[in-house]
Amino acid sequence: MPYSLEDLCSDEGLRYTFGYLLPIARAGATITYGEIAERLAEDLEIHGKVFSVHVGHVVGSLMLRILEENPSAPLINVLVVKQNTGQPSYGADGFLRSRFHIAPQQTIGKRRRRRLVARAAKAVYAFQRWPQLYHRLFNETLPPTDPDSLIKGGEADGIPPGSSQSGKRFGGPAESEEHRTLKEYILHHPERIGAPDTPDDARKELMLLSGDEVDVYFARDDTVHLIEVKSLRSTRPDLLRGVYQCVKYRAVLEAQRAGTTPDLRIVTTLVVEEEAPSYIRDLSKRHGIRVVVVPVNR
Repeated sequence: MPYSLEDLCSDEGLRYTFGYLLPIARAGATITYGEIAERLAEDLEIHGKVFSVHVGHVVGSLMLRILEENPSAPLINVLVVKQNTGQPSYGADGFLRSRFHIAPQQTIGKRRRRRLVARAAKAVYAFQRWPQLYHRLFNETLPPTDPDSLIKGGEADGIPPGSSQSGKRFGGPAESEEHRTLKEYILHHPERIGAPDTPDDARKELMLLSGDEVDVYFARDDTVHLIEVKSLRSTRPDLLRGVYQCVKYRAVLEAQRAGTTPDLRIVTTLVVEEEAPSYIRDLSKRHGIRVVVVPVNR
């Protein structure tokens, strides 16, 4: 075998593995054992294949290191999942038992285990101090934590680099002041769109692994809110696009979280500053998108 578990669980191997997990946690997604195995083989310059079954030892060792530094840190190892189930391997059970105070002799059924994994994953997604933990553990330059590091390549949807593209991350039109103001207002007033006024997690510009960016994101317990805002400068085509953006956000987040939080309730909301045309309201209702009028810039 061209490598050993000691190679994979070395400081370098754990550092790389933590680096892979940072943008995944930020995106509210998961990563498979197989993907980590392939990336470790490349980054550690291992000749031949790293077997995904060995990655469980790596993420377990990383989790132990994290808990030595911060015993209350969320269980980021539950974001590493099997391709066929979307669930972490049973090597994570010891961490789940310890975190949720389950006696060794007590059986954990499949349904209960899924609930525990979901609880652990939600805590990971809401935790904001992963970069600080990385620095304390490895005292190294922080690797990319933005989810766009996972999806940004030389081309976007067949458009060569340097071409004009929509979306501010790729050189599109600048965000208007009205849009920025409305987005900031919603972030600080979640109750205006029916979200809890004290969410567990609140963010602007949540990047999904499709490359789409949700304007505002709130999470509380088993519910997340994905909000697309359209300011008073938005035209009718902008509003129509906003409805379908909401549909896409929901579908992508469902796909990202299918294994770890299968019972997640996703509420999608289109925020406008003046009453939307009836066909926009009808289309939104048909697709389960809420439309809320919040006149901030008027």
